[in-house]
Amino acid sequence: MKGNIRAEFRQDSFDLLNFFIRHFRKFVTAGIAAAILSAVISLLIRPLYESTVILYPSSNIAEATSLLGETESRTALFGDDDATEKLIQVINSGQVREYLKEKYDLVQHYNIKPGEKYPNTLMKAKMDKYLHCTRTNYGSVEIRVRDRDREYACNMANDMATRADTIFNDLQRDAAMVTLDEISRLYDIQDRLVRQYEDTLTSLSGAAALRLYSTLETENDYLGLMRGRFLEAQALSRQTLPYTLVVDRAVVAEKKAFPRRSIMVLLSTASVLLLLALILFIAEGVKLRRADDRQ
Repeated sequence: MKGNIRAEFRQDSFDLLNFFIRHFRKFVTAGIAAAILSAVISLLIRPLYESTVILYPSSNIAEATSLLGETESRTALFGDDDATEKLIQVINSGQVREYLKEKYDLVQHYNIKPGEKYPNTLMKAKMDKYLHCTRTNYGSVEIRVRDRDREYACNMANDMATRADTIFNDLQRDAAMVTLDEISRLYDIQDRLVRQYEDTLTSLSGAAALRLYSTLETENDYLGLMRGRFLEAQALSRQTLPYTLVVDRAVVAEKKAFPRRSIMVLLSTASVLLLLALILFIAEGVKLRRADDRQ
């Protein structure tokens, strides 16, 4: 008798086609219920909208201290890392995030209540969740911002790119000013040396005068070179250059990015059906085992 029960269990319960036919109504009912419930839940979830900026680092990301020629300087604006990584670091920096926090009043926007025990930690978690800056496979930088307000998402994404460019300009000008001071100091030294040679030359004659005149010509040439570098550094300290090349600016999203109702409904329905199949399968096995034991 036990052998007959086991054979029937193998034939019926493990035969998936027969199994689903026997429980067809249960699967249909559960599937419809899961689809309706997940659709309703997706309607209750507040949607998020996403805006994207695509940009490249400009070739202007360079060191103002190159004006010093071969001289190694402490005023290097950046190291020798890849320009794209530098740009990503600036966009993800605290300066950019603090700018967004103040401009868009993100404390209130993200509903961080007064008296929150760890407001900065909560703010960082919110920004990490909604603000993203990554490198694409094409070497560009992608800024993605999600927000429940589609206008906020668009404006913040564009402002992240713009603010990064401003930071690069500020750093470049700061470095250029330090370079300008250094070149100005070297220029003054060279100018005093040339004047000293000129004064000395008036009291010399003959071969000594010729030798000093040749030296004076060399020093005057170097003084002219220093004057040119000084003017370049002065111009660099005053100008504003684009350090990012924006390929695609953010636009206001027309459709929500989250939740995606169709995917949510499909995944929820599939999960419920799989769970139901597992429960029914186990229930049948337990039922047949008990019947087997009674025999």
